[in-house]
Amino acid sequence: MERMEPVAAARLLARESYGDALTVIVGGSVLTEHRTSTSDLDMVVVTGERDSPCRHSLSWAGWPVEVLIHDERTLAAYCADNLARRWPGIPRLIAGGAIVSDRCGLGGRLQAEMRHRLAEGPAAASPAELDAHRYELTDLLDDLTGTDDPGETAFIACRILTKTAQLALLAARHWQGNGKWMFRELRDHDVALADRLAHALSDTAQLSAVAGEVLDGVGGPLREGYRVTDPRDP
Repeated sequence: MERMEPVAAARLLARESYGDALTVIVGGSVLTEHRTSTSDLDMVVVTGERDSPCRHSLSWAGWPVEVLIHDERTLAAYCADNLARRWPGIPRLIAGGAIVSDRCGLGGRLQAEMRHRLAEGPAAASPAELDAHRYELTDLLDDLTGTDDPGETAFIACRILTKTAQLALLAARHWQGNGKWMFRELRDHDVALADRLAHALSDTAQLSAVAGEVLDGVGGPLREGYRVTDPRDP
């Protein structure tokens, strides 16, 4: 049986299961050109005051569904946390989603707020943040050079790929991501860099070269003289 169109399916679920919600928004990859056969319906449901937020996974109208249920207070806190960490999962879902239920105009207000906040971009990285990433990536590249164990090489290479992407995005004051979203953010920032990095995972020499270029763009490798004071020390 052919699946229902995603917005229609979300609207029906909102009516059947979340009729008392203040607003319901569906978003994510399913509404974009990135939709695949395994894409799910990502939904944000905002209710009246509740004890705590929750996440609910279910199947509906042929779709896998992930529902995030919040009240206005907890949703604001989660969005603020996402934005502060530069990983804007929930804000982006709201900003780019479709409002399928809205009893009081809250959905429209949330979308306008999140679109504005995303357009502002993340906070600029501090010198200490950049140095911490430089130091870790430098150390990983040393590990890659020094190992001859295929298993270690594979795991180190994966970490270098991720850390290189994170550093490039951080230095560019660009939003971060996780998994497929990290690649999408990197492509949004620099298509050539994203493609080179993705294809370098199985070629350690190429991976080191790409990581080295990103390091050079933020001051180069950092090892000698790097020092961090533990804030817990007296």
